[in-house]
Amino acid sequence: MTEFLTQASQFSNYMVFPKFLLNREALSETAKILYMILLNRARLSQKNDGWTDEKGHVFIYFPITALAETLHKSEMTVKTALNALEKEQLISRKRQGIGLPNRIYVKYPADTGLTDRKLSTKEKEICPSERQKTVCQTDTKLSCNKNESNKTKEISEKSKERTAYGAYHNVFLNMGELTELQSEIPDYQEYIEKLSSYMVSTGRQYQNHAATIRSWALRDRPALSKRNYECKEDESL
Repeated sequence: MTEFLTQASQFSNYMVFPKFLLNREALSETAKILYMILLNRARLSQKNDGWTDEKGHVFIYFPITALAETLHKSEMTVKTALNALEKEQLISRKRQGIGLPNRIYVKYPADTGLTDRKLSTKEKEICPSERQKTVCQTDTKLSCNKNESNKTKEISEKSKERTAYGAYHNVFLNMGELTELQSEIPDYQEYIEKLSSYMVSTGRQYQNHAATIRSWALRDRPALSKRNYECKEDESL
């Protein structure tokens, strides 16, 4: 079932399609969509700690099998698209060892975003863009207040939305859960990857992934040694 687009329509999940891809004739449509998926994952890594190397470069893990499932394409098609992106210097792959997924670095042209002329606030008010109606300052303020209110509401709603993490894109956590895991479990990322691989290899599913990770971390903590309150004959308590 579909709906008509209105001014109140909201999109909870979306990906950014970079404009510069339109001019990359050497890339197939599959390669362009693949880059969009990799960029979306990289933007998630950009917002979280532990996904940068010693040079500060953001990286991701995305196995070919998972990419093929996400794109609904064969693994050979995905490999061809990855090679094309690497040839265009839009990604860089680094091997991690036998049986381990490659570390993928998503890159972008250095001049991206520098082609549009930037106008000051005053210029924007005096020189509206083509086909844009002039709005009085009172209407502008009311519109801004409404936009700020909608933005606050949108941020509140998004904070409750769960985002996919892990090498197989199957561990779902919202921002609150992720923040709590970061503060409680120093090696929380290892547990995310462990849960991601475990669910794929066993086919098991869990109702709450944050609770599962917290349970595993508590289980792995060394048990506290029992205190000995006994004393020798010549000692006093």
